[in-house]
Amino acid sequence: MISFSRRFRITGFLTLLCILLLSTTAMAAQTADSQSTASQQSGSVDTDKQMKKNSTETVATASDATMSDEVGPGIEKKELPEEKAPTGPVFERGASLGIFSATAYCPSSSGRQQKTYSGTIPQPLHTLSADLTVLPLGSKVMIDGVVYTVEDTGSGIRGNKVDIYFGSRGEALAFGRQSKEIFAVIER
Repeated sequence: MISFSRRFRITGFLTLLCILLLSTTAMAAQTADSQSTASQQSGSVDTDKQMKKNSTETVATASDATMSDEVGPGIEKKELPEEKAPTGPVFERGASLGIFSATAYCPSSSGRQQKTYSGTIPQPLHTLSADLTVLPLGSKVMIDGVVYTVEDTGSGIRGNKVDIYFGSRGEALAFGRQSKEIFAVIER
């Protein structure tokens, strides 16, 4: 039992030693790179020092600028790219629900805003009408990379058929009737 724990202590010690050696090697390489950069900038440092003597104001030298760009001795500060956080939920494509017959519908020609079966106002690239026994109200599905929410139903929509809401009659007519594979949506 004692030899078993000693083996783990030795392994841990060797791992720690390797990490220290690798970090020291990396710091030495960065120091060598920064020293070669500093020797190239030495000509400009001399002119900056002369300007400092001739002026009563404080003038930053090249060596001051390089120090502010460093995190530690010989380690340059690296700017991390700004990652934009998603503003809403993130969806991934899940399992296929099958091939559905997809048609299009649009706002009524009366100009009056119609409400969906769920009581919401339909929106393009969002509202989907389906058979509620196949896709329950509120279900989120993905069609051609767009996430739709089942918010409506219709008298002609039975079985594997969906009706996609479009913002204009022209868009709805251009879509026509198509066969589309519909996927479940996984929310992360």
